[in-house]
Amino acid sequence: MARLSEGDGHAVYVVGVSDNGEVVGISDEEMLHTVSTIKRMARQLDNASIVSVEKRRLGPSGRLVAEVRLAQKTPLPQTELRVAVLGDHGAGKSTVLGCLTYDEPDDGHGSARLSLMRHQHELESGRTSSITFSAIGFAADAQVQNYANNRSAEQIYQRSQHVVTFVDTCGHAKHLKTTARAITGCSPHMFCVVVAADAGKVTAATREYLQIATALDIPLLVVISKMDVAAKASFAALMRDLLDTLDTVLPARSKCIVNNIADYQSLADDTMSRGVVPIFTTSAVRTIGFSELTRVLGRSRTKRSGSGTFTNEPFEFHVEHLYSIDSVGTVVTGWVNSGAVAAGHASGPPLMIGPDSSGGFVEADITSIHTLRTPTETAKAGLSAALAIQPRAAIRIQKGMVVLSADRLDTGSHRVSSEFSAVVTILSSGLAQMQAVVVHIRSTYHPATVVDVDSCPKAQMRNGGAQVTVRLRLSGGAREYVYPGMPIVVRDGCTLTFAGRVTVAM
Repeated sequence: MARLSEGDGHAVYVVGVSDNGEVVGISDEEMLHTVSTIKRMARQLDNASIVSVEKRRLGPSGRLVAEVRLAQKTPLPQTELRVAVLGDHGAGKSTVLGCLTYDEPDDGHGSARLSLMRHQHELESGRTSSITFSAIGFAADAQVQNYANNRSAEQIYQRSQHVVTFVDTCGHAKHLKTTARAITGCSPHMFCVVVAADAGKVTAATREYLQIATALDIPLLVVISKMDVAAKASFAALMRDLLDTLDTVLPARSKCIVNNIADYQSLADDTMSRGVVPIFTTSAVRTIGFSELTRVLGRSRTKRSGSGTFTNEPFEFHVEHLYSIDSVGTVVTGWVNSGAVAAGHASGPPLMIGPDSSGGFVEADITSIHTLRTPTETAKAGLSAALAIQPRAAIRIQKGMVVLSADRLDTGSHRVSSEFSAVVTILSSGLAQMQAVVVHIRSTYHPATVVDVDSCPKAQMRNGGAQVTVRLRLSGGAREYVYPGMPIVVRDGCTLTFAGRVTVAM
């Protein structure tokens, strides 16, 4: 699969040549076994086959050499949808994801969530305290690809034309910082808010997540979990409260309780266009409701997926995590926000990585690329990627940095700044001029000061929360790469204060 990816859907195996390039040939029987082995390898990939075998017999020895050419049957571009899974603690977020990704029922005591947890204390407490990624895929024929029919995440990605990446977040207020980083740093295209059917009412945390979806103008779906333990009266009270809350927070979007509908494509399109909020009722123990949810996710597409308009813009990559690998060096993983880049990047404006603590960038080279865990020659807008990067000058690479082409910094709206304005929706009652807050930008956060607060003209109340324009100044001389439309989440300790998008960098 790696060779097919590097060759844009084509690969050539030269048989009968030693590792040092010497043409030695093999016998007829060895040739038969070798070609048969390559055929079996191609069949295991499901979407590849041998298209030709060109043999040549060597002089007196009569031994054979050959070129075996393989091609993908359907070399269609992949698309990716990132879904941030949010909800109050105990709502069953990880259990829902465990059922989706492993296609197995829960035992009623959280067995489905165990495969998603990363730390011992999470296993012991049942409480997620870190950001966890999981995925399901959809082949060209719409067949679901998950851990039930694949051995690894790499195989899921290789067999899928459309990939849904789930970002599992923390529900407890103690880990609010981690959840805020997931919202701004993991570039979600959609929010999935999980509500426990036995909760009785919509909690304050759930209401805040719904308001953030409104403030950031992000598609939203609601999953009601634990239907197997919900009493009829409490579930009815929860549904009334949920629908009232959605009408208050998102009055412009229709609400739809999904139950064996006829047209899942229209529902997916309406959800992504922010016209409707679908509500799914599920039970992990009885495995009900997940087929409808899977069908909608498999048909949902974001406009940034694939090679459309955004691949023609200057390259911009958001660093979410970084690793040091002995044989490779520094590897950064994250999201390609715009443009495209090739390994080596021999032409065009130089690549830069930064900003550092002083707001500076340094030139860098990309030596290799993986897209959706598959080796590729290019990384394009709308897909997750891992870049092996070599800075040309000393710089401490950190989460929240960006890798971009130099001409991206030349645009007037994209700049490194310590002060910017944003239109935000207030999530809690306290907001005043000169208030000290913490602002989350991509995968990093900074102490900041609310320099100014101005009410927006005409509509001071929007979708359940006051909408205002704020001016923020990062503290301690910190400088960040900001641009119009960039999402921010701001908190005051363990309380979410407001969320919105940047309008202008000073």
